Amino acid sequence: MNALTNSAAARWTNIKFGLQALPKQLRYTFSLRENIRDLTALTKTSRIMMGLMLSATVVAFILGQNFGFIGWISLITGIATVMNLILVDQGRLTNYSWGVLGCAVWLIVALNNHLIGDIASQSFYFVMQFVGISVWHQNKGRDNTVQAKKLSAKNAVLYLIMTFVIYGIVLGISHSLHGAQIYLDATLLPLGIIGQVLMTYGYRSQWIAWIVLDVINVIIWTRALQADPSAGATSMLALQIMMLINSFYGQYMWLKKSQTA
Repeated sequence: MNALTNSAAARWTNIKFGLQALPKQLRYTFSLRENIRDLTALTKTSRIMMGLMLSATVVAFILGQNFGFIGWISLITGIATVMNLILVDQGRLTNYSWGVLGCAVWLIVALNNHLIGDIASQSFYFVMQFVGISVWHQNKGRDNTVQAKKLSAKNAVLYLIMTFVIYGIVLGISHSLHGAQIYLDATLLPLGIIGQVLMTYGYRSQWIAWIVLDVINVIIWTRALQADPSAGATSMLALQIMMLINSFYGQYMWLKKSQTA
């Protein structure tokens, strides 16, 4: 009984400490100075990838030839997501400042395209950005980057089971709400949850979830573009292709980080 009480007290102390430290952590994450510092610290390869991904996002927006509200929102989503991804690859804490912006505007695009799974997953991502800010600040190393960890086989099985359970629930909800592309779209939330949780706690296995999710997103947005060749769909498809490429790069970077740790 005493052990349970002590464990609960310790958890409450950690939560209390996290809440007290969050304002300072938010100031650091959204600091213009820290964002510039992290961007200038990127490797040469990461800078090249960032330039290519940003260029592709802008070109896709221009070729879409739809400069309405959704088109501009899609462009902002693309830029914020690219910045977030590049900083995640390097394990930089400021990735969350771009993650918050990207999730907020992505929700608007998902709502416009009636993608129930995407709406649910982006809502989850938005909340998890703030959890990630707290956890990454607690687990950062001397170089202000998060330390990559390996997932145990037991936990990997548990996460896999959780993925299928959440998929079944989301599929049922999407079917009742008459969502678009429900069988593919329903995979976004469970894969996103697993990927985001693993990312939050610094596990390199997150990239398996992101790679599978990005492949599915490429299929979804290809179909969306065929049904409605708008600027929003064009930009989002280009973004998904770049995210898939980046996921392979991120997996390489985190594997390298864990081996040298």
